[in-house]
Amino acid sequence: MQVHVVTDYPLSPGQGLVQFCVENPVAESDPSIFSGKKGRVRMGMSTAGALLEVGMGPRSDLDMDGFREAVSVAVRTAARQEIHTLVVDTAHLNTLELGHRVLQELVITAYLSTYGFTMLKTKSEQDFPQELLLISQDKGLHDQVAHFIAVAQGVALARDLVNMPSNMATPQYLADLALDFGQKYGFGVRVLEAPEIIQEGMGCFAAVFQGSATPAKFIVLDSDPQSSESPLVFIGKGITFDTGGISLKPAANMHEMKGDMAGAAAILGLFQALGLTQNKKQRIVGLLPCTDNMPGRQAIKPGDVVTAMNKTTVEILNTDAEGRLILADALCYSARFKPKAIVDLATLTGACVVALGPKVAAIFSTTATLDQHLRASGSLVGERFWPMPLWKEYAAPLQSEIADLKNIATREGGAIYAALFLKHFVPQGVDWAHLDIAGPAWSNEKVSISHKGATGFGVRTLWEFSMVLDQDEADNLV
Repeated sequence: MQVHVVTDYPLSPGQGLVQFCVENPVAESDPSIFSGKKGRVRMGMSTAGALLEVGMGPRSDLDMDGFREAVSVAVRTAARQEIHTLVVDTAHLNTLELGHRVLQELVITAYLSTYGFTMLKTKSEQDFPQELLLISQDKGLHDQVAHFIAVAQGVALARDLVNMPSNMATPQYLADLALDFGQKYGFGVRVLEAPEIIQEGMGCFAAVFQGSATPAKFIVLDSDPQSSESPLVFIGKGITFDTGGISLKPAANMHEMKGDMAGAAAILGLFQALGLTQNKKQRIVGLLPCTDNMPGRQAIKPGDVVTAMNKTTVEILNTDAEGRLILADALCYSARFKPKAIVDLATLTGACVVALGPKVAAIFSTTATLDQHLRASGSLVGERFWPMPLWKEYAAPLQSEIADLKNIATREGGAIYAALFLKHFVPQGVDWAHLDIAGPAWSNEKVSISHKGATGFGVRTLWEFSMVLDQDEADNLV
């Protein structure tokens, strides 16, 4: 979708003016008045174009989540009616009294509502709508809209990477994408190959990739490599396909395991947005350990013991608990950057989905400040996080009889044990948050701005967290 700002625009056939309407009780006695009930649409057609009135429900219930749904309804209605251009008067948006972010949410939601993964289709139908026109007299709006689109494009990239089959979105493909970002946007990029990973002492990461014929990569991205400032470090799990290894997964729905790199995809999406906007408000480092998890001849076996980068020995009781292994070494590696704070994103546990369902991510944080900042950032963009504990009482079941740790504990509380395992590898004195995005990274239904498939969850939360956080707040995290 193309988005343009215009000062005035007379409608023409194939275009539709959108108005968002709150519920009007008078409609019950006067059928000529649109009811404004949530999810309802009334469309009027003329030779001059269309008028789409989109219901948002009672004003008392009006919030940004409801507005996003209404925007998505408008886009889907336009698609069904083959309306190629939607027109919105920004002055109308102000009457909704939803605050200064309403235009941003309109643009990003409209853009993402038209998303579809079509790159592998040999024949694809024309997508509608193709254009969004914003009527405004504000000459500075063009730059704002460009920033909004950059964020939306970052989310779309993350969706593409997760939707791509694993024989295409390989560790090498992700590394090449990062290197391309480096050339385009001036980021610092380093890609460690398997021998370098082993030389660094990343025994947990190496244990996962040793059974694979596909070369692993450890990708390091730096948004401002010339800066001496301590960065925010974002770590993304990059399992490009997860068979479970020797602890093989059931066949049902295994194809969805191409999406086990959604954490890494989110960070790549964030860096694309940073590059497009050339935003250097915060120095950000992204660490992406990338490999698939295969039951090859050299694969790690249940009962084997490996040594992490920080010299912790780990007994591997289940090779399907591999995400925490590659994240463990990435957490250790992050210490060299002296980070202000560390946030990792991972489709880590099915237990998290059982606990919270498919639409909410879990957040485990070592400090209340970091927890509050991240959850507030997510709330701004409709990405929900629920706080989970890191209680010391849960640490005991992770103790191994023959090594320092084991990579699984009991089935009950599985998401908590995974987070507590990771905590052992966080650099001392650094605030850390673990985001288990196993549920919302993928959608099995077409709702609001998410089609079936990848959602791009996490890109917008990280963007808001890194952009809204000012220097004093960032310094207070440590």
